[in-house]
Amino acid sequence: MWSNLVVFHSESKERDQVTFPGLLHWKTCMRTVYIGDSRIMEEEHLYPLFPYQIYRGYRAYQLLLEIISGIKSRLLGETEVLYQFKETFKNSILPDSPFGHYMRKLRDQLIEDSRKIRSNHLRGLGDQSYGGIVHRYLGEIKDVAVIGTGQLAEQVLPWINTKREVTVLGRNSQRLNYLKEHFPIGVQEYSHSLPVRSAYVICAPISISKWISSLPENSLIIDLREDNEGDQFPETLTYFSFQEILDTLKKNEEKTKKLRINLEIIVSKIVEDRELDSLNYINGWEDIPCLAY
Repeated sequence: MWSNLVVFHSESKERDQVTFPGLLHWKTCMRTVYIGDSRIMEEEHLYPLFPYQIYRGYRAYQLLLEIISGIKSRLLGETEVLYQFKETFKNSILPDSPFGHYMRKLRDQLIEDSRKIRSNHLRGLGDQSYGGIVHRYLGEIKDVAVIGTGQLAEQVLPWINTKREVTVLGRNSQRLNYLKEHFPIGVQEYSHSLPVRSAYVICAPISISKWISSLPENSLIIDLREDNEGDQFPETLTYFSFQEILDTLKKNEEKTKKLRINLEIIVSKIVEDRELDSLNYINGWEDIPCLAY
C-alpha cells in the first residue's frame, strides 16, 4: 500500500535552506519532513538533497510512525508531535485530489498504529529531559517567566510554550530577539523586579536574591542552575532544586534506553504486518491512481 511513499527528513539547522515544492510539508522545532508519492514525482527528484535524507516505501512509513509516536523525540512518547501531525493533515488542508486521498489514508493508518504503540507501550513513562520535567512540574499553570536566554532556556522553551503565556527575561538583547523570532513568547530585559507570574524557571547561572522578596506568594520556582548561587527561598514558595531534577532524569534514563530498543522491534513488526496486508489486498489502494494534485 505504501510502496510509493516518499519522505524527505532532516534535523539539520540548515534544513530551511532547502524546499521540495509540491510535497506535503511538516515542520516541528526539531525536524522538517516532506511527504510525497513517487508516482507523481520526477525521477531526478527521488534522490537525497543535503541536508535531507530520503526514505521510500515502508521504510518511509516506519520513519513517520516512529516520529508521531514520539519514539524519535528527545522526550520519549511526547504527545505534542502527534497533535502537530494531526494539524498538518487536517482534511481542510489536504487537496481534494487522488494525492489528497492518498495522504488521508496515510494519516488514518499512522494514527491508528501510533495509538496502539502509545496505549500498549508508552504509558506511565517518566521524563527524559529538562524541558519534559519542567513541563510536568508546571502542570496546569498558564503563565511562566523564564530567566535566562542561553542554550538551556532555548532547550526548555519548546516543551512549555504551547498553551502557555511565556515571558523570557535576560540582559542580552540579541538573544532575546532571537528567541522571540523562533518561539511565540514575550521578552523583557532584566529590571529591578520580575513580572508577576505563577511560575519561574531559572535557566541562567546568576543570583536572583534581589528579586526573591518580590515573588508572588505560592508561586512555583523550578531551578535549573547547578549552583543556586546561595539563594534562599522562603516556604511561601514551591521550590524544586536542580538536584531533584537530576535525580528524576537518572531514574528514568536506563528504563528509557531499554524501551527505545524494544520499540524499534515493535514498530518494525507493525510495519511488516502492514506490508503483508497490502500484498494480500487484491485491487487495493495501490490500484487507485495518484496522478495529479
